[in-house]
Amino acid sequence: MMRSSINVRRLRKILLTSALPAVAAASVATPVLAQDVDEEGLTDQVIIVTAQRRSESIQDVPISITAIGAEQLKDQNVNGVDDVFAMTPNVSFQSNGSRDRKDLSIRGISNQLNPYADVRQSSYAFYIDEFSVVAGTSNPQIVDLERIEVLRGPQGTYFGRNAVGGAINVVTKKPVDYFEANAELGYASFDTKRAQGMINIPVVEGLLAIRASGQYEKSDGYIRNINPIGGGNDSEYYTGRIQARLTPLDSLTWDFTYSYSDETLGMRNGVPTGFVTRTWAAVYYGATAGLIADPDGVGFFPDNTNEVNFNRPQEVGSTFEYYSSRAVWDFGPVEATLVAGHLESDLFNYGDVDGGSIDFFYENLLLHRESTSGELRFQSTGSQVLDWSFGAFYGKDTGDSDQQTFHGADSPLCPAFTNGDCEGFEVTGGEGFSTSRYFALFAQGTLNFTDQLSATAGLRYSWEKVTNTSQTSSNTIITGTNDRSATFEDISPKFTLTYKPNPALMVYATASRGFKSGGTQTSNSAQLRNEFDPETLWNYEVGAKFDLFDNRVRVDITGFYMDWKDVQQTIRFQFIDPGTGLLRGVSGIANAASAESYGVEGSFSASLTPRWTLAGQLGYNKSKYRDYPNALIDGQILDLTGQQLTTAPKWTAGAQTQYTLPLGSFEGFVRGEWSYRSKMISNPYYYLYKTVPGEPFLSPSYHNVNLRLGFENDNIRVVGYVENLFKAKYYANAYEKAFYSGSQVEPSFREFGISVGYSF
Repeated sequence: MMRSSINVRRLRKILLTSALPAVAAASVATPVLAQDVDEEGLTDQVIIVTAQRRSESIQDVPISITAIGAEQLKDQNVNGVDDVFAMTPNVSFQSNGSRDRKDLSIRGISNQLNPYADVRQSSYAFYIDEFSVVAGTSNPQIVDLERIEVLRGPQGTYFGRNAVGGAINVVTKKPVDYFEANAELGYASFDTKRAQGMINIPVVEGLLAIRASGQYEKSDGYIRNINPIGGGNDSEYYTGRIQARLTPLDSLTWDFTYSYSDETLGMRNGVPTGFVTRTWAAVYYGATAGLIADPDGVGFFPDNTNEVNFNRPQEVGSTFEYYSSRAVWDFGPVEATLVAGHLESDLFNYGDVDGGSIDFFYENLLLHRESTSGELRFQSTGSQVLDWSFGAFYGKDTGDSDQQTFHGADSPLCPAFTNGDCEGFEVTGGEGFSTSRYFALFAQGTLNFTDQLSATAGLRYSWEKVTNTSQTSSNTIITGTNDRSATFEDISPKFTLTYKPNPALMVYATASRGFKSGGTQTSNSAQLRNEFDPETLWNYEVGAKFDLFDNRVRVDITGFYMDWKDVQQTIRFQFIDPGTGLLRGVSGIANAASAESYGVEGSFSASLTPRWTLAGQLGYNKSKYRDYPNALIDGQILDLTGQQLTTAPKWTAGAQTQYTLPLGSFEGFVRGEWSYRSKMISNPYYYLYKTVPGEPFLSPSYHNVNLRLGFENDNIRVVGYVENLFKAKYYANAYEKAFYSGSQVEPSFREFGISVGYSF
């Protein structure tokens, strides 16, 4: 079974990597230009979004939304969704050691759940061309996109289950009825090589067009393993997408998409901090938690930002693929949309797990996930007194996990019956299989009383059934079994009042409810209930969007308050069972009674002159537990009432400016970017260890500055850049496993690079 999947993976790699040079050789990139302005500096660019499942100007959508278009994605060298967050207020993320292991926080609403759960759960929706991909990835292919929309606040009506914090809506560029292509090559620090390209072919004029795009990247990485086995966080990433657009009728557009991505790293992205939590402090050092670890020849962050010392090879990574189809049939006053697709993903960790030079432990983890979903929607077209839509959604997610941790040659936990020779013997193990079936009906209508005043009401009914069968073991002794299921239902409404006194100003007020289904525990534990409750919240916000100085400046600002109930929290730690001496684990989900989040966020874009643009974002967010007296953190009960939530920085900010100037037949440009995030609790361990010197679980605040300059014309684009110009030392979060030298952080690094693109 595994051999077959590996062979298929290799075949895909051969096909994709061999196709990329062909795409690159045949292609060109449409040059990325600044937004169009007339000779007086007035912008005529209208940003179109589909946040409400219809094409509208972003200035007419009563939602707090950030939309990053194709030109800006290129200008800012966006390689992943985390790069988008630097341009989005009140959004932050955690990273768990690789590109596709990131969890997003919107307005303090974050996914507190286990990232290695059989079925991937989330606090936000993630759609690509209206197909939900959140079950399989958090960081899909970024090449050849039309735009990325980040919607803040519950988006249940259209984006469905788990969209309590918001939604990410990715729109790809579609096949067109003419030939175009692009290619780009890049080189950056750490011997990083990149290639990407796109080609669009009109196969049958007016009937069928095909578009293919892809990217390949290989890097030595910025972390070095000083152990004789060598390696480090060297990486290889490749991705490809092929789309076909069929237009058999003037009124029918039918799109088909296949996308595949593969990421492999030589290790988790992380360096040691020296801070050891209590279980591993007792196992390795016979001491209490603290800054007690052995430097192990490399030292600790922040003095050490690029070295590790582990004695066994590692391999960490993931694969992700999906097939989707989207058909839109325009009947005149009514439009029907059908979206359906299937995705599969694999996540794997192999090799050294203790992160040290002594052979303590190693692991095998393989997690396979699948998701099939479909949506049928009908909606009115044009602008009418009543704009309406309704539809149904169905889906099924499954996950199959297989995990073992093994004793190394120097394991400190060898069972007595092995007489000290336990290498290769299981320490802990777990197998699980989970499913989630869900169904929803939704409807939304907007009553336009006048050209200036409108009211919107939406409603979504959700049904979900979750099941889990699992087994855990320690030293081959079964420590727990599971066979559970639970069913949940919900009705979530949304109400919005919008007023446009003139074309340059819109104000709105919204009340909306978000819902995240409950579930069953994946292991038996005396500290946890067999089931955990759904998570719900009410969001109240008021906002305004307006243009100033003859459209030279565009501004949006929103104030919000979120009332959060039964907040789902991951409970995950290990301990030595005093009765048996076995290493046991507690892994599950508990509900905090209540929390709240309130704040303000705003952004602006300005055309200061015909050649000089400026944009900025600012977010303030206060998130705290209102009632959580029985939090279970690393085996201890704490009262977290009044404490700030994890992954919820108070301040986020950013600014981008670009200046262009003529250079003969080219146009030159220089671009600067700045982003800021205040300090942030990145891991629940902080609540237990915050008074212990050296704890790393409160991520420090940081400022980051990027600089780019280059030149371009209709065919050629050359860009040089430096990211993290001032070499700021920061990290998004700290994570804990069986690390000998303490919990690890994913450090920042400075990167110099250059890219050359050609288009025709």
